[in-house]
Amino acid sequence: MFFRGFRRRTDRPAPELVALFRSIIDEGRRVHPIAGDFLEHFMDGAGASRTLSLRWLRSFKAIRRAERKNHRRFERQLEREARKLGDGSSTWVRDHWDARINAFIGTELFYVSRMSLLRSEGSFTLTRTGSETQVSGTVRHHWFDPYDWDRGRWVYIPKHGFVPIAVGRELVDVDEARNFLMESRHVQTLEGTVRERGRWRRRGRAEFEWSLVRTERR
Repeated sequence: MFFRGFRRRTDRPAPELVALFRSIIDEGRRVHPIAGDFLEHFMDGAGASRTLSLRWLRSFKAIRRAERKNHRRFERQLEREARKLGDGSSTWVRDHWDARINAFIGTELFYVSRMSLLRSEGSFTLTRTGSETQVSGTVRHHWFDPYDWDRGRWVYIPKHGFVPIAVGRELVDVDEARNFLMESRHVQTLEGTVRERGRWRRRGRAEFEWSLVRTERR
């Protein structure tokens, strides 16, 4: 019935599209309660932004993989800076990295946010003593994605088949729904040591340990 995802418009009356999304909300909550809640907010939230639970968000491999990707980027950068330092000197490094996230099909994250971005902003101090450089710092992660039904042509929803993305766009056009921003923030600390060995500064070993800063609301 709704396998018309390759069209920009569905050519169906707004009440029918509203009824479709309401039925997705009601039935979807049994399997994906978070996705159902966010779809309901799309219909009723008047565009107010929503903050996702960090515990829920980081339970998905796609999110943790993006986090590790930015970790490795910082680590490689810090190793390079450490090997430039002279004995007894220090330096300060500030930078940010962005990791794009594509949620795995079938996961609840896919129905909340198919494509999103993790921006990681880091500040670090490096101090060298002899052949060792001590590294410490903080990284502030900001995950975000607009809930807008604008990307792609259709999405497969269990018990509803292939639902065109155009349904969401049309509901926004007739003021039956509002796009909104989804986001989540968390902070991690980094402690590490870069050790050099021999004459060549590229030789040696680096050890890094990341820790999540706990907050009351997870």
